[in-house]
Order: sequence, then C-alpha cells, then structure tokens
Amino acid sequence: MQITTADFRVFNFYMFIKWMSAVILRSFFMNTTIINEERLPLFGPVILVGNHNNQFIDAATLIYAVPRQISFLVAQKTLGRKLIGFLAKLAGCIPVHRQEDLKYMGVGKIKWNDGENVVHGIGSNFTGDLNVGDKLFFGREKRGIRNVVSDTELVLDAPVSRSCKDKNSGEEFWILPKVDLSETYDAVSTALRFGNSIAIFPEGGSHDQTNLLPLKPGVVLMAILSLIDGAEDIVILPVGLAYSDSHGLQSNTTVYYGTGITITQADVEEFHVNRYAVVNRILGVIEKGLNHCMVTAPNKDIKGWIDLCGGLYPPECSSIPVNKAFELRKIFSRIFWKYGEDESTKELIAKLSVYKTMLKNSYLHDNEVWLLRQSLHSATLLFIEQAIMLTCYSFLSLSFLPLWFPLYCISRWLAENHRKKALKASVVKLEGADVVASYKILVLMVITPLFNLGYGLALGLYLSRDPKEIAIIVGFCLCILPVLYYINLRYFNELPMLLRRIRVYPLIVMGKINVWRETEKELIAMRTQLQLLVRDFVHKMGPKVSDTFMDELTAIMPKVVIDSDTSRLKRSMSHWDPIFAKHYYSDTTEEII
Repeated sequence: MQITTADFRVFNFYMFIKWMSAVILRSFFMNTTIINEERLPLFGPVILVGNHNNQFIDAATLIYAVPRQISFLVAQKTLGRKLIGFLAKLAGCIPVHRQEDLKYMGVGKIKWNDGENVVHGIGSNFTGDLNVGDKLFFGREKRGIRNVVSDTELVLDAPVSRSCKDKNSGEEFWILPKVDLSETYDAVSTALRFGNSIAIFPEGGSHDQTNLLPLKPGVVLMAILSLIDGAEDIVILPVGLAYSDSHGLQSNTTVYYGTGITITQADVEEFHVNRYAVVNRILGVIEKGLNHCMVTAPNKDIKGWIDLCGGLYPPECSSIPVNKAFELRKIFSRIFWKYGEDESTKELIAKLSVYKTMLKNSYLHDNEVWLLRQSLHSATLLFIEQAIMLTCYSFLSLSFLPLWFPLYCISRWLAENHRKKALKASVVKLEGADVVASYKILVLMVITPLFNLGYGLALGLYLSRDPKEIAIIVGFCLCILPVLYYINLRYFNELPMLLRRIRVYPLIVMGKINVWRETEKELIAMRTQLQLLVRDFVHKMGPKVSDTFMDELTAIMPKVVIDSDTSRLKRSMSHWDPIFAKHYYSDTTEEII
C-alpha cells in the first residue's frame, strides 16, 4: 500500500490527538483500567463497537486505550462544530449523515387508530413532503414509511405502540428524511480493505441511561459490504465504557473488551439469500456482546444498589482488582434484571436505602465504615498521619487555587447550561449527564490558554516593561501553568477523603468517653448485618438466574473466603450491637435488645 501525503499527515496528527486524549483522561479521571486487553486484535480489519454514555469522552477513552490508529464514524453535525470538527477532520474521521440531524417539522397533523399502521393526515401534504424510506417522528415514536397513499394517508412499517392523544385535531409530527450513506460505506470499506480499524457507537447519539438503546444495523451492513468489496474476515469487537461518575472530576473509568465476533464469507452468502435475517442475527450477537461488557440496570437507582452490593459482598478491607470488582457487579446486575420485582429484592433495597441514609448523615462512604472499628491507639496514629497529609496536600492543592478556580466555575456553569439545553432537545436522555464532561473539557480547552495568556501579561507587565522579557514570561505561563493546575487538581480531589478520615477520630474518642453513644455502633452493626444479608440474597437468588451462576461467582470470589468471613461476621455481631437498637422505619419507635 502506498502512503500518500494526506495519510502521513493524518497519522502524525492522530499521534497528537492520542497525546491530547491521554492528557485529558489523566487530568479528568483518577484511574483508567483496561480489562481483557489481550482480546484486541493488533492487526487486520477491526470494527470497535461501544456504548455511548459520555459523548466526546467516549472517543477520547478509546483513542487512549487502543494501541492502533482508529477512524471514528462521526456525525456530520458534529463535524460542523468549530473545535471538535476541526480536530476530527484532521484526524481522518469518517462523516455520517444522520436522519435525526436533518429532521424538520411536517405540515399539518396526523392521527391513527389503535393497533393500526395506517396514518391519516389533517391539512397534510404527504405526497410532496414524504418518500418511502423517510421516517415519522412524533412523541417518542419513530416509524419508517412503507407507502405514501395520498396527501392525507400513508402506511408505516409497523403499528404505532400507543393511542393518538387527540383523534380529532391530531398530533404534530417531524420528518426524518432518508439519507444517502454510500460515501460513508465506501470510506469504511476502503479502510477495512487496508486492514485498518474503525470505531462506531451503534446506539447513535450519546445518552445517560443505564442500559443500551436499540442498536442501528449500519455496523453490520458496513462489515458485510466491506467483505463484498474484498476485505478479509472482519472482527467486530464490543467495548464497554464505564465511568464511576461520568462528569465528576477525578473519578474512575473502565474499558472492557468483549469477545470478538468474526464476520466471514459465509455471512455474505447468507446476506445474499436473506438480508434481513442475517443483519438481525449479527446485530443480536453484537448487542449481547456489548451487554456482557457493561454493568447494566433497569434504572439509575437500581444501578446504585448493584454498586453498593458489590461493595458489601466481599470481605471488609479486601483488596479486589478492578476487573474482579467489575465482574462481580456484572453478575449481580443479572439478579436485579430478572428478580427486580421480587419481594426479597424489595426488602433488600429497603434496608440498603436505610444504610445509605446513615452513611450520608455520617459523611462516610461504605468503604470507610471499617475506620470506626479502630482502637483509640490506632485511630490516634491514623489521625496524626492524615493530619500531616492534609497539611501537605492543602499546600500542594490550594497554592494556585485563585488561578484555576475561576476556570472550574466557568466550565461548570456553561456545562450545566448546555446540559439543560441538550436534555430539552432529546427524547432519550434522563438528566443530560452524558454531555457535561465533554462540554467542560471543550470550554477548558478554549478558556485555559486565554486565562493563562492574561495571567502571563499581568505578571510580565508587573515585573518588566521590556517586550522580550514580557514575551518570555507569557510563554512561561502558557507552558507551566497547566502543569501546576494539574498537580493542584490531583491533590485537591484527595482533600474530601482526608477530611472524612480525620473526622472519624473525634467520633471514636466520643464513643470511648460516652458509652451510650450509639451512632457509630449502629452503623457498624448495620453494615455487618447487610453483608450477611447480601450474601444470603445472592446465594439464594443467583442459582435461579442460571445454573452456572454460583460457578461464575466462585471464580470471581472464592467460596472459602466468603464462608470464612461470614463466620467471622457472625461471631463479631454481638460486640457491636448497640445498647438501644432503633427501628429505622419509624422516627418515633425504639426497642430495647
């Protein structure tokens, strides 16, 4: 293959984008963990398919994690944005025209009868406005057009799943015109024929839901059409992207490689016989593979309970690798999906909710409750250690606070405004959290150099009137201040944890002085009871999910470890039982035990 000047430029610019992605991720996230990295093919045509919960951050995460040059499929609308569009074009991204980006309000209104796929128009002009292949969008419904009968009647590809809100006046509707994707398919086919890698988010736009949106069939069509054009067998690799907090500074991110799906000539032959069947079959395999790479949940609350159970099931203070903790939450999610409405599940959630409220009132995290078990001697030593660390970290984190804190406030304010706007314009977003982190970073990429330039000019004019010296000072500020901000930010995000740990010491001291003080004992006792309850719940409900559930669980967390710790917890329960045990479902009742 001959390397053109354009290819050479794209490769070199991609290296710059990769470096920039590394800087962004290391600044925004505390840790990035890659699981099953050995599953990524380093050579040959690969299509990476990922969930899309964090807008541009998802792309930056893949660029950072994948040791290959990736050509992303990017919406044409995104390429029209100044900063992102400029970077995407130089990095060789492939544009995609999306129907959603071209939608416009239809003339007149529509109505339909329940259970039918025939739509009638009121004051409409279907023959002039619509063509077969276009889609109608009304409410949360999106239906393809099978046939345009007249100006006031058309046939959809499937019945509408809900009743018409107003069968007399009708409902407003939007038109999503059919788009020509031939240029996109050609570009993808060319890249895959040369053995390159493509990345696509088949859900379409980003969202903040806790499970996958319906996947679009384009990824399967691209693979099969590329094989028809002469590409070798293509591997479709599911990649799960998970964030402990999608828009919180210094949170953690996880990249989970699934099992590759090979598209072969046998699929092409089947495609020629029954196109619809083979596309749906492969799309189903991709969806199953993606779900296996994620911790999914019916809703955000359930996702929180799954995470909490993942922290309560292992022995206290045990060092569990990130990949094991991720696998543990994955199999727990299967219980909540299948038995979320079971009485046992509801009872567990009710008790977890009480415990979560107690943690909130105590200003502690679940993994910090063990600190309350310390002896006074151990707590004193820890207090001295944490106080020294707090002093050092405060100096390292607050020394340049007046310079970077305005940047933080501006980016947060603008990102919140953008979130509200994105939420209003979307029908799939729950809170719009998926756009916050990306917008913060875009804002900071623009305003940080401007602020540093201003700081440099102010410092230069204060120290000198010589233009050369001022220029040197400005250049120094532009280069050094971002590094200092990064150091400050790293240590700044450790301060809340240190403050929480320091606060534990007076709680332990007060507990030793006042033996009637129950708050800490109640929290310790509650966590111990919940650990036993979660284990019983998992061991009871898990085998109902699948016959292999317990084998999978044992592979993650050995049964002998759990059994040994369970015995320890049962022996230690009486030691931490409070003198007065409150009934947390009522604010007024107490019982003496």
